Amino acid sequence: MNSFLLSLDSQIYQFINLSYHNPFLDNLSLLICYLGVITTILIIAILIAYFDKKKGKRVASLLIIGVILSVCLTFLFKYTVLRPRPYTLIDNAILLAVELDPSFPSGHTVNSTVLAYTLTKEYNKKIFMLIPLFVGLSRIYIGVHYPSDIICGFILGIFIVILSEKIFDKILFEKIRKTLKD
Repeated sequence: MNSFLLSLDSQIYQFINLSYHNPFLDNLSLLICYLGVITTILIIAILIAYFDKKKGKRVASLLIIGVILSVCLTFLFKYTVLRPRPYTLIDNAILLAVELDPSFPSGHTVNSTVLAYTLTKEYNKKIFMLIPLFVGLSRIYIGVHYPSDIICGFILGIFIVILSEKIFDKILFEKIRKTLKD
């Protein structure tokens, strides 16, 4: 079963990565990847905190907690699993970016899922969930991830958002309790 899944992972990777490439799609894919970069998410958090007077601070706080958890958990998984990047094992891979850290899970997908799922939950707009889909596909297209890296990155991102909410609510609850005590 394990060899079947690895083979399927490799076949899907090659189907997406070796698909029709042109300068527009190549550049678009590289641009989409920025939605999974920590700096981009922190800038979005700052903008939300500034412009959304109603719940911006909560959303920004959740995103910041999520990014911190994402960095820690992604690092832990990457250096525990130590999965090689697909372009190091697949000779004909089309490579548009070089990543030197291990492949599993996709940090960009984890981060973009933290962004998208937080925004989806807080603003009740499911359209945000297209972000990790496009980021994940672009990471395969540019040659740096297997589909299973993306799927597990998505699952980890969902878990991180749930954990971020619990941490935020605990901190908020403690702050309110302390204020009421004083």
